[in-house]
Amino acid sequence: MAKKKNKKGQKISRKTLNLVIILAIIGVAMASLFYVNYLGNHAFDIKGTPTTIVYNTDNNQSVKVVSYVEGDPLIIMRNMFTEDEVSNVYLLFKAMPGSAPENSSLVRGVAAISEGVGRTKGPIIHARELTSWHKYMMGIKMIGSTSKPVIYMKTPNLNGIDNRIVILNEGVLIIENNNFEDVVLLSDFVRTVILGAY
Repeated sequence: MAKKKNKKGQKISRKTLNLVIILAIIGVAMASLFYVNYLGNHAFDIKGTPTTIVYNTDNNQSVKVVSYVEGDPLIIMRNMFTEDEVSNVYLLFKAMPGSAPENSSLVRGVAAISEGVGRTKGPIIHARELTSWHKYMMGIKMIGSTSKPVIYMKTPNLNGIDNRIVILNEGVLIIENNNFEDVVLLSDFVRTVILGAY
């Protein structure tokens, strides 16, 4: 009788051990998802002290470039999209609902940057509507790196409050606008820099 009780006790402890292992796996998975979610939500956070330079275009328009990377902002920007290691470029944006007139400026901006990247590196640009998944991928460095840089078009519908280009790091460039009209101006400037024509 005592032996049967021991076997039953061993069976219960094995079940308990299996349950503990399953709960531990679920706990680790949940913690990992929470951490990736945290990183994704902070993918565009600004860190450090920036350098700000204002450039004048051929049309006498001003373009403000804010860089959190040490060095010449134009060289840094050009290298982000032309270096040999660059395999893919992600251009993330958020269109207005329906056929809003603001979308035409967004389309022109996307086309300008796509042309710049296409003429220097070929058809490696992926223009996509921004989703939480993109932020998660940035959080775990699947994109937003030196080999897969991200251009984030931060328009008014994405809380754009200034007109500027921000070099966040060597894998993330932000084109921020407080109006859709200037999307074209800043995108054309980025295109010109990528092509080495500025």
